[in-house]
Amino acid sequence: MELPPAWQRPDPLRGLEDIPWAVLSNGAGVDDLLRDAANGEPAVNEAACRELVDRLLIDGTVSEASAWAVPFLAEMGASYRVPATTRDRVIFLLAALALAGAGFTDDGRRTRRRWNAAGRELPRRPPDWITQTRYGVAKCAPKVFETLAGAEVACSMALAIAVPEVVPAHVVEVADAIASDDGSPRLLAQAARVARHVVSGEPVTPLLLRTTAQGHPELLRAYRGKGYPPNQPAEVTLQLMGYRYAFLAAYGDQEGAPTTP
Repeated sequence: MELPPAWQRPDPLRGLEDIPWAVLSNGAGVDDLLRDAANGEPAVNEAACRELVDRLLIDGTVSEASAWAVPFLAEMGASYRVPATTRDRVIFLLAALALAGAGFTDDGRRTRRRWNAAGRELPRRPPDWITQTRYGVAKCAPKVFETLAGAEVACSMALAIAVPEVVPAHVVEVADAIASDDGSPRLLAQAARVARHVVSGEPVTPLLLRTTAQGHPELLRAYRGKGYPPNQPAEVTLQLMGYRYAFLAAYGDQEGAPTTP
């Protein structure tokens, strides 16, 4: 009997030693954290995953190391050689990296996503790690979706919300099934509805945002308190809400979540 693709994948960390992590911005030690997350004992796995979030997504900010780490995180998320708990964590981290609202410049300053009054995104100071990291996640996400297949899991919804342009049909079917099943956990169903909407490309109306925010006090406070950047397009705000629903569905309000603005 042929093994499923996720068992056939090569070592998820192949080539890790070829990357000059020590000279990358925020990269020192990332290779060791990736090894611990993939291969360590359960307690080591969890600690390494949390540290990867702290290192690669500093207060919602990506860096050079974030962009270089994406292919390894994606291979870990797509490989059954990696513990299931680690796969879930790194898939959430991939989604959060794709949704990052700021990036570090070479001098260590932050350059943030900003929009003008017409909703057009303004240029950022180089190097643009925000764009490069998101592009890397979108490029690698299909292999993760292939592994997840028809699994009705929150990390799949989070990644679909973050990179809707590469979501395959079978993941859309999963989102439809979760959203339409009265027995689905409420927060997971909320995330699935967001995933289904952003993949469809349909406009995001103020009513949809207001309705979506009402599903959790934290999101409602942010929405009412104008906790999102000025002129941020409604589509981006919906993605951030949907990601948060997916994370809450998986882990509740525990600390150590990949953060998005």
